[in-house]
Amino acid sequence: MGLLVPAFMLAGMMRVMLGTVLFALMAAAAFPQSAALPDEQIWSEFEQWVAALKPLPPGQSVPIQKRYVESQVAAGVPAEEAARRYERMNTIRWDSTDRMRTYWDGAFKSGAGPSNPLRLLQETITGMKPGKALDSGMGSGRNAIYLASIGWDVTGYDMSKEALRAAQESAAAAGVKLTTKEAKHDTFDFGEDQWDLIVCSYNALNPHDKQWPPVFLRALRRGGIAVFQGTGAGQPPSLPRLLDNWKGFHVLRIEDVDAGVITDEWRPSLRRRTVRLVIRKE
Repeated sequence: MGLLVPAFMLAGMMRVMLGTVLFALMAAAAFPQSAALPDEQIWSEFEQWVAALKPLPPGQSVPIQKRYVESQVAAGVPAEEAARRYERMNTIRWDSTDRMRTYWDGAFKSGAGPSNPLRLLQETITGMKPGKALDSGMGSGRNAIYLASIGWDVTGYDMSKEALRAAQESAAAAGVKLTTKEAKHDTFDFGEDQWDLIVCSYNALNPHDKQWPPVFLRALRRGGIAVFQGTGAGQPPSLPRLLDNWKGFHVLRIEDVDAGVITDEWRPSLRRRTVRLVIRKE
């Protein structure tokens, strides 16, 4: 014998079932925003985010990590998942030059990097007569603008269009002129007997790489100087290898600085050793 359900109870049950279905549909619609995305989707969405990101005015700076995570949370992504997505993006950006360029476009839209010129550069050029200077991997142009402000004729290059935009905006605000070119280290033409000074400041040009001494020997004028400072190559016994690599030059200064000693530069110097090298073409 079948069980009879009163009509009013049946109607109530139907309303509950309908509400449950609607809730499930709404949750399903929201789920993609909070789900653990695969790496390729994380990168694709990061590219779109960078393309739409509004550049900060000159002089303002917000870490790209903060801007990215906050935008994810505002879109409904849980904070823990937003942080995970940033860490994955920050890892897979190393997979290609194009990805690295996209990352730096976002970073320079966010005012990345120190604003004051490199201290090693200031110390090195004291007493030098201004000439032609090259700022390789110039970023937002802090060193180039400093050099131009004291009379140097400065050219700089970077693979990030946003870095070059930021450099030109800051140069205009400072009332100086820069020549800027979009290029990578291995595509820029360093020329021959062209530069009195070459600056390599936290620009990923590895002074331990044997391809660079011949390039610099050709590019620098006699008596020209190159200034290197960066992380990632200063673990002992790297200094003997570094000296050997640049044996065709007069080494004016070479240092292997412990992590955390340099506190007014790019953040990697806080957690990794920093190499300083100043050479002169004889």
